[in-house]
Amino acid sequence: MRASNLLKVQISSLALLALGACGGSQAPSQPAAAQPQSPTGAAPGNDEPANPGFIGRIWRSSTPGNPLGSIMIFLPDRMLLIDSCFETFRVAQWGVAGSHIRWLEDTVPIEAEVITPSPNELTLRVADRDQTYVAMTDPWTCPDMPK
Repeated sequence: MRASNLLKVQISSLALLALGACGGSQAPSQPAAAQPQSPTGAAPGNDEPANPGFIGRIWRSSTPGNPLGSIMIFLPDRMLLIDSCFETFRVAQWGVAGSHIRWLEDTVPIEAEVITPSPNELTLRVADRDQTYVAMTDPWTCPDMPK
């Protein structure tokens, strides 16, 4: 199996594991027919981001004030997993909007400029606010919830 295919399988497995660990089968908040095809209005996969190095990696937030253990995983199939140690996870579609990427959080469109200062650093510039992330390259466990 090629390394890129193995990575996709590992990331997909992690995403499924995270989803399964959070409580069985719950009905989606919207009927499937009401969910948008793509946050950009175009079919997923038509455009590639200008800087695709962020895709298929697990990014942990390094932004002060973000929830502890916040992660984002931009999957190659244009699905996005957002989670943290102590908040409910979110799965959304992401797409390309010109030189930016875009996704929906509830019904709010989020558009971000992707900046990669190094291969293991990611900055998402959302409305003139930088959200910084580091690539997770080693095993990591959420700490116990503060008491």
